[in-house]
Amino acid sequence: MKALITSLLISFFIIQATSAQNSISDKDAIRYVNQQVTVCGPIASTYFDSTSRRRPTFLNFRYPHPDETFTAIIWGDDRKNFPYAPEVYLKNKQVCINGKVILFHDQPEMVITQPEQIKIVQTSDSIR
Repeated sequence: MKALITSLLISFFIIQATSAQNSISDKDAIRYVNQQVTVCGPIASTYFDSTSRRRPTFLNFRYPHPDETFTAIIWGDDRKNFPYAPEVYLKNKQVCINGKVILFHDQPEMVITQPEQIKIVQTSDSIR
């Protein structure tokens, strides 16, 4: 009986850990469109378009634009929520971002509105 209870408890914790872990690679984001997930990968290039109407900040994953695997966008109105310039601070960092994956011109992306959606995993100039 004790072995059965122990086995059930272990199974319960494994199931809980698996369901709580919705972390995916930037390379796999295209398969999670319209889903709330955590996307992890390296920021290869960034760009703040201060002259555009909505003033977007682009965080391009894995490869510089136009070859990125995934893009995170911070709209100009949301930049005030960040205590840093995202295009400077996050470039060349390994990050995990949380939000809903959407498609724009058949490319996966995510809109970021708060710095709490971004977790820096490590810093490196050689992440690939």
